Amino acid sequence: MPRYYFHYRTDEELIRDDVGSEHPDLGAAERRAAEIGRAIIDRIAGDGGEMDAPRSIEITDAAGHDLLYVVFWAGPKAGPGPTTPVRPARVH
Repeated sequence: MPRYYFHYRTDEELIRDDVGSEHPDLGAAERRAAEIGRAIIDRIAGDGGEMDAPRSIEITDAAGHDLLYVVFWAGPKAGPGPTTPVRPARVH
């Protein structure tokens, strides 16, 4: 099974994934990146952090080739309750 790496990028930094994880195909890796994005937004919302700054998970292969960028951010809060993240967008 191929190994994919999920690097987290903000406007200020790139946090590299040096371990990666195995997934059957790029579609499964994309779904994992979306899960990571949702978890990041949930944590930022809980910490009272900046919600409208774009972020991305950059998926690479074992050779370091860029395969896919999953861009995400939280939408504006409307009404009571937790902020709902915008669905991640696929960028080729």
